[in-house]
Amino acid sequence: MAKKLGLNQVVAGEMLGLSRGAVQYWESDLRPVPRAVELTCQELLRRWKQRPEYGPVTLLYSGGPASLVDSRPSGDLVLRCEPHPDNESALRRVVRLSETVNLFMPLIVDDDGTAVWAGPELLHECEERKSAIRKQSGLKPSRSDAAGLSDFFRGLSPSAVTKPTGPAN
Repeated sequence: MAKKLGLNQVVAGEMLGLSRGAVQYWESDLRPVPRAVELTCQELLRRWKQRPEYGPVTLLYSGGPASLVDSRPSGDLVLRCEPHPDNESALRRVVRLSETVNLFMPLIVDDDGTAVWAGPELLHECEERKSAIRKQSGLKPSRSDAAGLSDFFRGLSPSAVTKPTGPAN
């Protein structure tokens, strides 16, 4: 983790609540890295990847639950994959899509396929962004917006009617 983040052993140790020596032993393979420390490092790396400028990333989403998509004549599940230069671009896209499409389980992955944003964490980030947009425009947050985002993360369709008109940007 320290090398990927460009941290020295002292800073990495401080982030983990450990000594520089412990980090040094693990990096030199003198001692195995305890599982708890390994998992903590993975989580710190994932959070680091959630910075707005981190990228490139790919947004993955479907326009509805598999049960709705399976009713297509071909029976194929349609999963959309959109490359984005960074998280900021992908997050803005999720917020825009949530206004016009019945999104189903969107997630943002990095170039090796590791999830950077997913589930409740992505839901919360989108709700925060929508709230900020409403504050800037002088509108009150809508309960239906938050409920709609919650529904698509639970795999429920917010409504039986699809709202999109025209191409999505």
